[in-house]
Amino acid sequence: MGFVIGTAGHIDHGKTALVRALTGQDTDTLKAEKQRGISIDLGFASFDLSDGTPVGIVDVPGHERFIRNMVAGAHGLDLVLFLIAADDGVMPQTEEHFDIIRALGIKQVIFVISKIGRVDAARQAEVIDEIGLLRDGSRFQEAEILSVDSLLDDGIAELKASIENRLKPVQTLANTAPFRMPIDRVFTIHGRGVVVTGTVLSGCLQAGDVVRLMPDGVTYRVRGLQSHGHEAAQGQKGARLAVNLAAANQADLQRGDVLCAPEIARASQRFDVELHLSPNITAPLRNRQKLRLHLGTAERFAHALLLGEASKLGGGARGFAQMSLDKSCHVMAGDHFVIRDEQGEHTLGGGIVLDPLGVKSRRGLAARLAFLQALSKGDTKAALVALLAGNKGLGLPEADLRFRFGDLSDRLAEPDFVRLANGPESWIAHRHTLEALCRRIKATLQAFHDAQPVEPGMSPSDLQKQTAPCIPNTLFQTVVEIARDKGLIRQNQALYALPDHQSGLDDGQQKQAEALLAKFSQTPFAPPQPTPEKMNATLIAHLVKDGHLLRLSNGTLFLVSAFQEADGLLETHLLANTTITAAEFRDLLGTSRKYALALLETFDRMGRTIRVGDARKRGKPLSANS
Repeated sequence: MGFVIGTAGHIDHGKTALVRALTGQDTDTLKAEKQRGISIDLGFASFDLSDGTPVGIVDVPGHERFIRNMVAGAHGLDLVLFLIAADDGVMPQTEEHFDIIRALGIKQVIFVISKIGRVDAARQAEVIDEIGLLRDGSRFQEAEILSVDSLLDDGIAELKASIENRLKPVQTLANTAPFRMPIDRVFTIHGRGVVVTGTVLSGCLQAGDVVRLMPDGVTYRVRGLQSHGHEAAQGQKGARLAVNLAAANQADLQRGDVLCAPEIARASQRFDVELHLSPNITAPLRNRQKLRLHLGTAERFAHALLLGEASKLGGGARGFAQMSLDKSCHVMAGDHFVIRDEQGEHTLGGGIVLDPLGVKSRRGLAARLAFLQALSKGDTKAALVALLAGNKGLGLPEADLRFRFGDLSDRLAEPDFVRLANGPESWIAHRHTLEALCRRIKATLQAFHDAQPVEPGMSPSDLQKQTAPCIPNTLFQTVVEIARDKGLIRQNQALYALPDHQSGLDDGQQKQAEALLAKFSQTPFAPPQPTPEKMNATLIAHLVKDGHLLRLSNGTLFLVSAFQEADGLLETHLLANTTITAAEFRDLLGTSRKYALALLETFDRMGRTIRVGDARKRGKPLSANS
């Protein structure tokens, strides 16, 4: 495992000279850098600790015009060497670089007073006091201060020893997360193809592995690797890595893209964050203000929607916000970022990503704020509960939750959470939400039984439509099966009912049904058409289902026996006469044209008769279509 450290500080405070003194390598490789004597883009060098552990150094430009390049190189660093020249002291870009490394979550800093050969001891003491004011109140308040002169090699050995002491304690950190590496350079090597470089944020990569380029989602195979200037079998978290990608086109890759393992290949255009504003800003951050957001090596325009009641945040303030980007990027929970004003002239602060899968929401939504507050405190269970409670449906895909929170095996084993099948994927719901949905299913069935007492049950589609239309069909079916297995409801073939529901007609309804059928029998070919009162509708539905009544194509009701008798009369006529008209059929049945046409149109639809002009000829026997 290797380490990556970086430099920070005002222009011309000796960052590149210090890297040269530590490594013997010149990081200013561009022609313009040689001509102008300043760093313009990121520079890279390396050296080994006493035990052979490689350390990569990212040398960042200090000039205000190249802050975007500085931010791109300052992510994922194990340690920052923060330079303040002894003759100049703390300068404007010193303060801005300090705001940036605080925003990016850098955990270790060594303050380096450079160019000490130009000043006396009194001036060095003044600069130490300035550093004290700079770091006062920050997490770097106790950071070590060393003095060097890179040109004279003064203090370099002590600085190397301090670097080694700072890095050794983190050598045992676990490295189980999937592979991620923001890209900071893209170039082509003749005979090998496209190579990208970056600092590995997590995971491990080997030759032959398949990776995704985000946010575009293109898949590449890793042809080969170099780490800290040497061929490598693998690259791990904390290493500077050069990745040779097979079948890649240089024009398709750029700084700001991310190489990652396929299982975390997601892109977001909206995510929720906790903002930490710099105490040095001169104007508050306004709700929906347009910003430049620097995340990893990417730069995006973004609007900051402040979540909560505040309409603005002042210097040094903290608050929750949702970042809405002009273009999606790969982001994960725990990523640190920097925000600058729209023109890119001033650093406003930064923050940490809480939810990479932000959903469009109102500012003061209580459940969302509870979710973010729990995440900010590191309370995974409370965050899960709040997230599921704020979701309009039953639950969320388990894959989404794992992307948000990482490994949830222990947490999801708790009885408060339930794993549900939604087709091929698993969803997670809170137990209380599942129980509430089961109660709604029972209430829906009870209302149906009250309105349709003779019906044996509801169809799955009607049950879902009236209970939970926003839930995926397969997920709702899983819940119905759970309710059935618990004895809350019962299944009757393809229908669902409450366990104690008894379908069919009671004595009073049975008498009404018999009276209704008697009326149909009195004039079988001119049957009465009952008015659609509730009880009539219930009785009729029951009689149709039980095979006593038949509803014709135009909705007219006939006794099944009358319909069969009409078919027999029609068959006899067609065998003798070949065709029949509507008027002839009317006379044959002794009914009105209305009922004759209703029957003939139904026979047409069934293929029993075939219309030829104003007449019908014989089609298939009715039995073949029954």
